[in-house]
Amino acid sequence: MQIIELPSHCDRAAAAALHPEFLAAAGEKATKVDASKVERLGFAVMQLLVSADHTEGGIALNAPSEPFVDTLRLAGLETLLADGAE
Repeated sequence: MQIIELPSHCDRAAAAALHPEFLAAAGEKATKVDASKVERLGFAVMQLLVSADHTEGGIALNAPSEPFVDTLRLAGLETLLADGAE
């Protein structure tokens, strides 16, 4: 099972680099996303996560870091935390 690991700084360049991985992982099962190392989360990666969450399998977050969780809450995206967070 593939786990997509988010970098510490999730900016637009990170979103562009991660996009092919998310495309390849999309399917019936949830895409596993390791957010444990995230220190900064930008809008481009948030958009990628929201898009991935709207696929058939959605996403499952693994050990999201405190900055990751705080940023999602600040952006009003708490539903990403509830959908399959481990």
